Parts: sequence; structure tokens; C-alpha cells
Amino acid sequence: MPAVLPAKQFGRYQIIRKLGRSMTDVYLALDDTRERRVVLKIVEHAHDPLTQTILDAERRGAAIQRQLHAIDPRVLEVYECGEQDNCFFVAMEYCEGRSLADILQMDRRLDPHRAARYAMEVCSQLTTLHSFQTDIDGRERAVVHGDIKPANIQIDPQDRPRLLDFGIAKAITNTHNLTGHNLGSPAYCSPERLKNAQVDPSADLWALGVTLYELITGLPPYQAQTTRRLENIIQSRRPPRALPPDCPPRLKAIIAKALAADLPQRYATAAEFESDLRAFLENRRTSAEGAHAPSWDSNATIERPSLKIVGMRTGQRLRVAGMLRQLNHMVWALVAGLVAGLLILMPAGFMLRFWMNSAPLRAAQDYTQASLETISSDWQLYKELDQQNAFLHGLSPIDHVRQPLRARLVAAASDVIEAYRNSSEAALDKFDWEKARTCLRHALELRRTSDVAGKLALCDGYASGSRSDFEKAARLLPHAPDPHLALARLDIYSEHNVGQAMAEFEQAERLGYHLGPRENEELGDAYLWRAEQELREFIKQNKASARAGRRVLLAAQRDFGRAHEHYEPISGFSKVSDSLDRMDRDEAVAEQWEARQKRAEQEKSHAVHRRKLYSRR
Repeated sequence: MPAVLPAKQFGRYQIIRKLGRSMTDVYLALDDTRERRVVLKIVEHAHDPLTQTILDAERRGAAIQRQLHAIDPRVLEVYECGEQDNCFFVAMEYCEGRSLADILQMDRRLDPHRAARYAMEVCSQLTTLHSFQTDIDGRERAVVHGDIKPANIQIDPQDRPRLLDFGIAKAITNTHNLTGHNLGSPAYCSPERLKNAQVDPSADLWALGVTLYELITGLPPYQAQTTRRLENIIQSRRPPRALPPDCPPRLKAIIAKALAADLPQRYATAAEFESDLRAFLENRRTSAEGAHAPSWDSNATIERPSLKIVGMRTGQRLRVAGMLRQLNHMVWALVAGLVAGLLILMPAGFMLRFWMNSAPLRAAQDYTQASLETISSDWQLYKELDQQNAFLHGLSPIDHVRQPLRARLVAAASDVIEAYRNSSEAALDKFDWEKARTCLRHALELRRTSDVAGKLALCDGYASGSRSDFEKAARLLPHAPDPHLALARLDIYSEHNVGQAMAEFEQAERLGYHLGPRENEELGDAYLWRAEQELREFIKQNKASARAGRRVLLAAQRDFGRAHEHYEPISGFSKVSDSLDRMDRDEAVAEQWEARQKRAEQEKSHAVHRRKLYSRR
């Protein structure tokens, strides 16, 4: 199970941030002794079988990765692994850059030539990996990676792919499988791995084929709502969706060969896969183009023998004529039967086709976890089906998927809004407002309601900073605190109106919201800004009128105190520590000017006193 880190320090490693989650928690950390950044993987000890399996896999993966780095520097170096605080940990080289999964999230899909180049270089690394032998239980065994996918391929600053996460790299023999697919990612598991727990080099090549397909289309070739359904689809050996038209035919042939239904029709080695990708990039003929594997959707042509009547006597011709009349009646009867059958079968076939095509929309996929690309793909499918069935008007079967689709879209957008409301995160860009806006626009197109329109106005406001959007959201969502929280933030940072912000916060509290660290920081920022303005005004007025300047200084000191009241309970949150340091400097300046003012007033008083004494003489 993953380790729980209550502090920012783990041994000599200072935790900077969490990088991600695979079988373990993965952190970016600073090695205090070497002053270098490392990737830190941590597994907390436990006695359950799954944790023991993960621990064994991580230990084996670290040992294999160390040996592989000595052979191929492209494999990340393992600096250290061992036990610490009831945890097993691995510290390894940190590779700057972005994973292919991150790149896909930003770019949606890659240029086919760029995708092929990345896949070719991964093939080169797999060739090294698959040819490596290591001693396990006294026997020499080959090695596979076991979890090839976009998230485990890092693109470094030189635009070169590097394989990550050897934590489930497996040592295997030709006849024994050491593990099933439970430690891998089902979407990238081959049919053989799902059926027989067959983890061998061919499993890595299949996963790379899936990854290459995903780089070009933006989506894996097989998707389903549940893991069980996904595994069934892959094992059914059905073809994936067609590649986009801009994918070159030569590369389509390579992907078809990599994802062929039968194992013997695929690439036998990573070197063979790499050779075809290199040929494609150099505009040469590939072995995949010459392959004679049967097409997934091929249909056999049925040939019927022709009937020829040769010359015969009159009696024979009459008998044949009678037979032909009988045959003619049979044909008409058959035609009538076919017509009647079509009247029944055509609607049934139509409904069956709709049922099959609309499967992704009926799968009840949780859009709160889905990417914007997946949601957009489903929306496009819905629009196509709606257009195809528009001639049926009220009888269209699209009505059966419209309401569930709308509910999933609204739920995904509401999840973003609630995540911000229930979070202490101060930065707006940490939340996927664009996904929420897209979902709500689609939901309004399906059916317009005031609550959904209000949520869209709220998300539009967070994306644009428009006050009119937030005010519209407040009108359409009279029982929701969210628009008032948004207006208060706008009052503080755009208009510097503390009083109006306080009124909005009070309204949010009346609607059931409890102010948290984020709102306290916002109020502290508001009072600090006003105090600084008053301090500047005091300095400006100091020479002109000591009494007026004094009133302004007292106002600034009151606002500094109010800022302290909001900051102190949440010291360390967000940028509060920086704000407190800034306020200390401001207050020191205020004290200096106050002291200067007092000295000036004392000097003035002494001068007046001396004049009075002189006049008496």
C-alpha cells in the first residue's frame, strides 16, 4: 500500500511535490546530501498479499533497472533503495520533461511522424531490455517491462523518449509466467495476457502498439466503463475504431500488424517493429505492407452457378416450361416472403445498429474522471446519431440516451465546482473550468434549465473574471453560496472593496457555507492592501498636516491588525507566510514614520514653549 507522509521530510530526502500514483506514491524530492532532485517511490509495509506483491515487484524492478542503466544510459539510474520508517523506498534519477500522457492531454493527438519516431526509439530501448538476462532463483531469465503506456514514457528536454517505472518489470522464462496483468494497466494488456497471464516480450510490443494508436488518435483503441467489460472487448479480438484519415497508409499497416488479432501475425521482436517504423520515417516500404493477414472486416463473396438450357425436343421443352412456371411461382412466393421479412427485419436491424453504435453513450461512463477529449468524442457520437435519426422525430431512439448523457455532463461540471468550493486551494488555474464549461454548454443544448445556466455563468466567470457572469450566476442560483464566494474574491482582488466582500461572505454563510483558509487569506489580503494604501497616504500627508496624517496612520495600524487576525491562524497556507513577512516590513516602515512624526511634534512643542518663555521676559 502507498506510504502516508505526514511531513515534508523522508530520511535525507526533502519532499517537493507529488508526481503521481502507480502501484506506489511517487514524489519529486531533493537529496539534501547530494543537492540533486530525485524521483522518490515509497511503499509502506503491510501484511496483505497485494502489498507483498508490490514490494517484491519494486525490489526486483529496482535491481533490474540498475543493471540495465549500466548497459543503456537511456534507462534512468537508481541511486538508492532500501528501508526507512517502515517503508521500502527507491530513489532514482529525475528526468526533466513531460510524459506522453501529459502531452496528449495538452495536444489531444500527435503528428503521425512524431508519434512514429517516439515509438521507434521506445522499440530500441525494448530491444535492450528484452535481450537482457538476469539471475532469478539461480536461473537466467529474460526481462520485460510489463507496463508500457503513455504515462510511463517521458519526453526529455532534447525531445527523446525515456522509459519510466520499472517497478513491475518481470523476469520470465519461455515456459513460465510469473505474474498476471493485475499489476499492469488493462487498456494496454494483450488478449493473451488477459486470458493466460502471459507476460513476455510480445505483451510489451502489444502495449506499444496500443500506445502508438493512442498517440495518433488521442484515445486508446479499446475503452469501456468497467475493467471487466474492457477485458472482454480486448479478448473478443474485435477491430479498434478506424485511424484518422490523415494517418499515412504505411503507418496504418504498421499499427494493424502490431494489433493483429492473432499473435503470429504481429511483430515477433522489438527490432522488427523498430525496423518497420524506421522504414516508414524514411519513406521506404515496410514489411507490414506485404503481410497477408486477413482483414478484420473482410466478407467472403458468394458465387452462384449459372443455369443454361441447351436445345431439346418439344415434349422436353414443355416439361421444362412447366418446371420454370413452378419455379417462377416459387420465386414470387420467396420475394413476397422476403418483403414481409424485411418489414420486420429492417426495423429490428435498424434498432440493433443504433444499439451497437450508441454503446459508448449507454455505458454510463463517469465523466467526472474522463478527459475532455473523451467527453467531446462522445458528444460528437451523440450528434451524429441524432442527425441520423432526425427523420423519425418523436420516435427516434436517441431519446433513450439523451437524459442519461445530460446527467453525466452536469455531474462532471458540478464536480469541478464542488471541488473548488470544498478545497483550500487558492489558485483558480488548478481546476478544470474549461471541461466544466464544455459539459454545461452541451447539457444546455440537450435541455435548458436555470440551474445549469447558472452553473455555466459561474464557470464562465471563473474563466474570464467577469463580474456580470457572477451576478448572473447569483440570480440563477439563489440557494448556492458559490456565486457569492466568487463575487467576494472579485471585490477583494479587482475592486479592493473590503466592505462589499464581507457582505458577500456573509451571504455565503447564510446559505450554509463555512469560511475556510482560502477565504481567510482573501480577507487578510484585502486588509493588507488597504493598510498599505493608508500607509502610503500617511507618508504623503505627514509634512502637510500632522493631525490628518496621524488619523490615517491609526487607520493603517487597525487594518494591519485585522490582516494579522486573518493570517495568523493559517500561517503556512498558500502565500500567507510571504504576506506576513511583507506586513512586518510595512509595519516597520510605519513605526519609523511614526517615530519621525513624534520627534517633529516634540521639536515643535519645544519651540512653542521657548517662544512663550521669551515673550514673558
